[in-house]
Amino acid sequence: MQATFALTGINILLLLSLAYIYGRNWMKVKTSFSTGLLLFTAIFLIQSITSFYFYMTEMPYFVEMVSLHVLILTVLQTIAFSVLNVISWK
Repeated sequence: MQATFALTGINILLLLSLAYIYGRNWMKVKTSFSTGLLLFTAIFLIQSITSFYFYMTEMPYFVEMVSLHVLILTVLQTIAFSVLNVISWK
């Protein structure tokens, strides 16, 4: 479960990076697409911060089977946010 906790922290940093990029783009070009990207990032950021809080406070109560599923989903999110960061920074 500690890997999930660490990956969620990385996800928060990746999402903050995306929010910076999309926020900067939104300030230059205020289109519905750039607004959508910013909202997309904000919603995932809220989700990740909420997950981080629950992992921090409720981790001892997680059943082992749930822990594995949460880890797999968090790994997939980290990969997706990393790819999105690489593409967005280019």
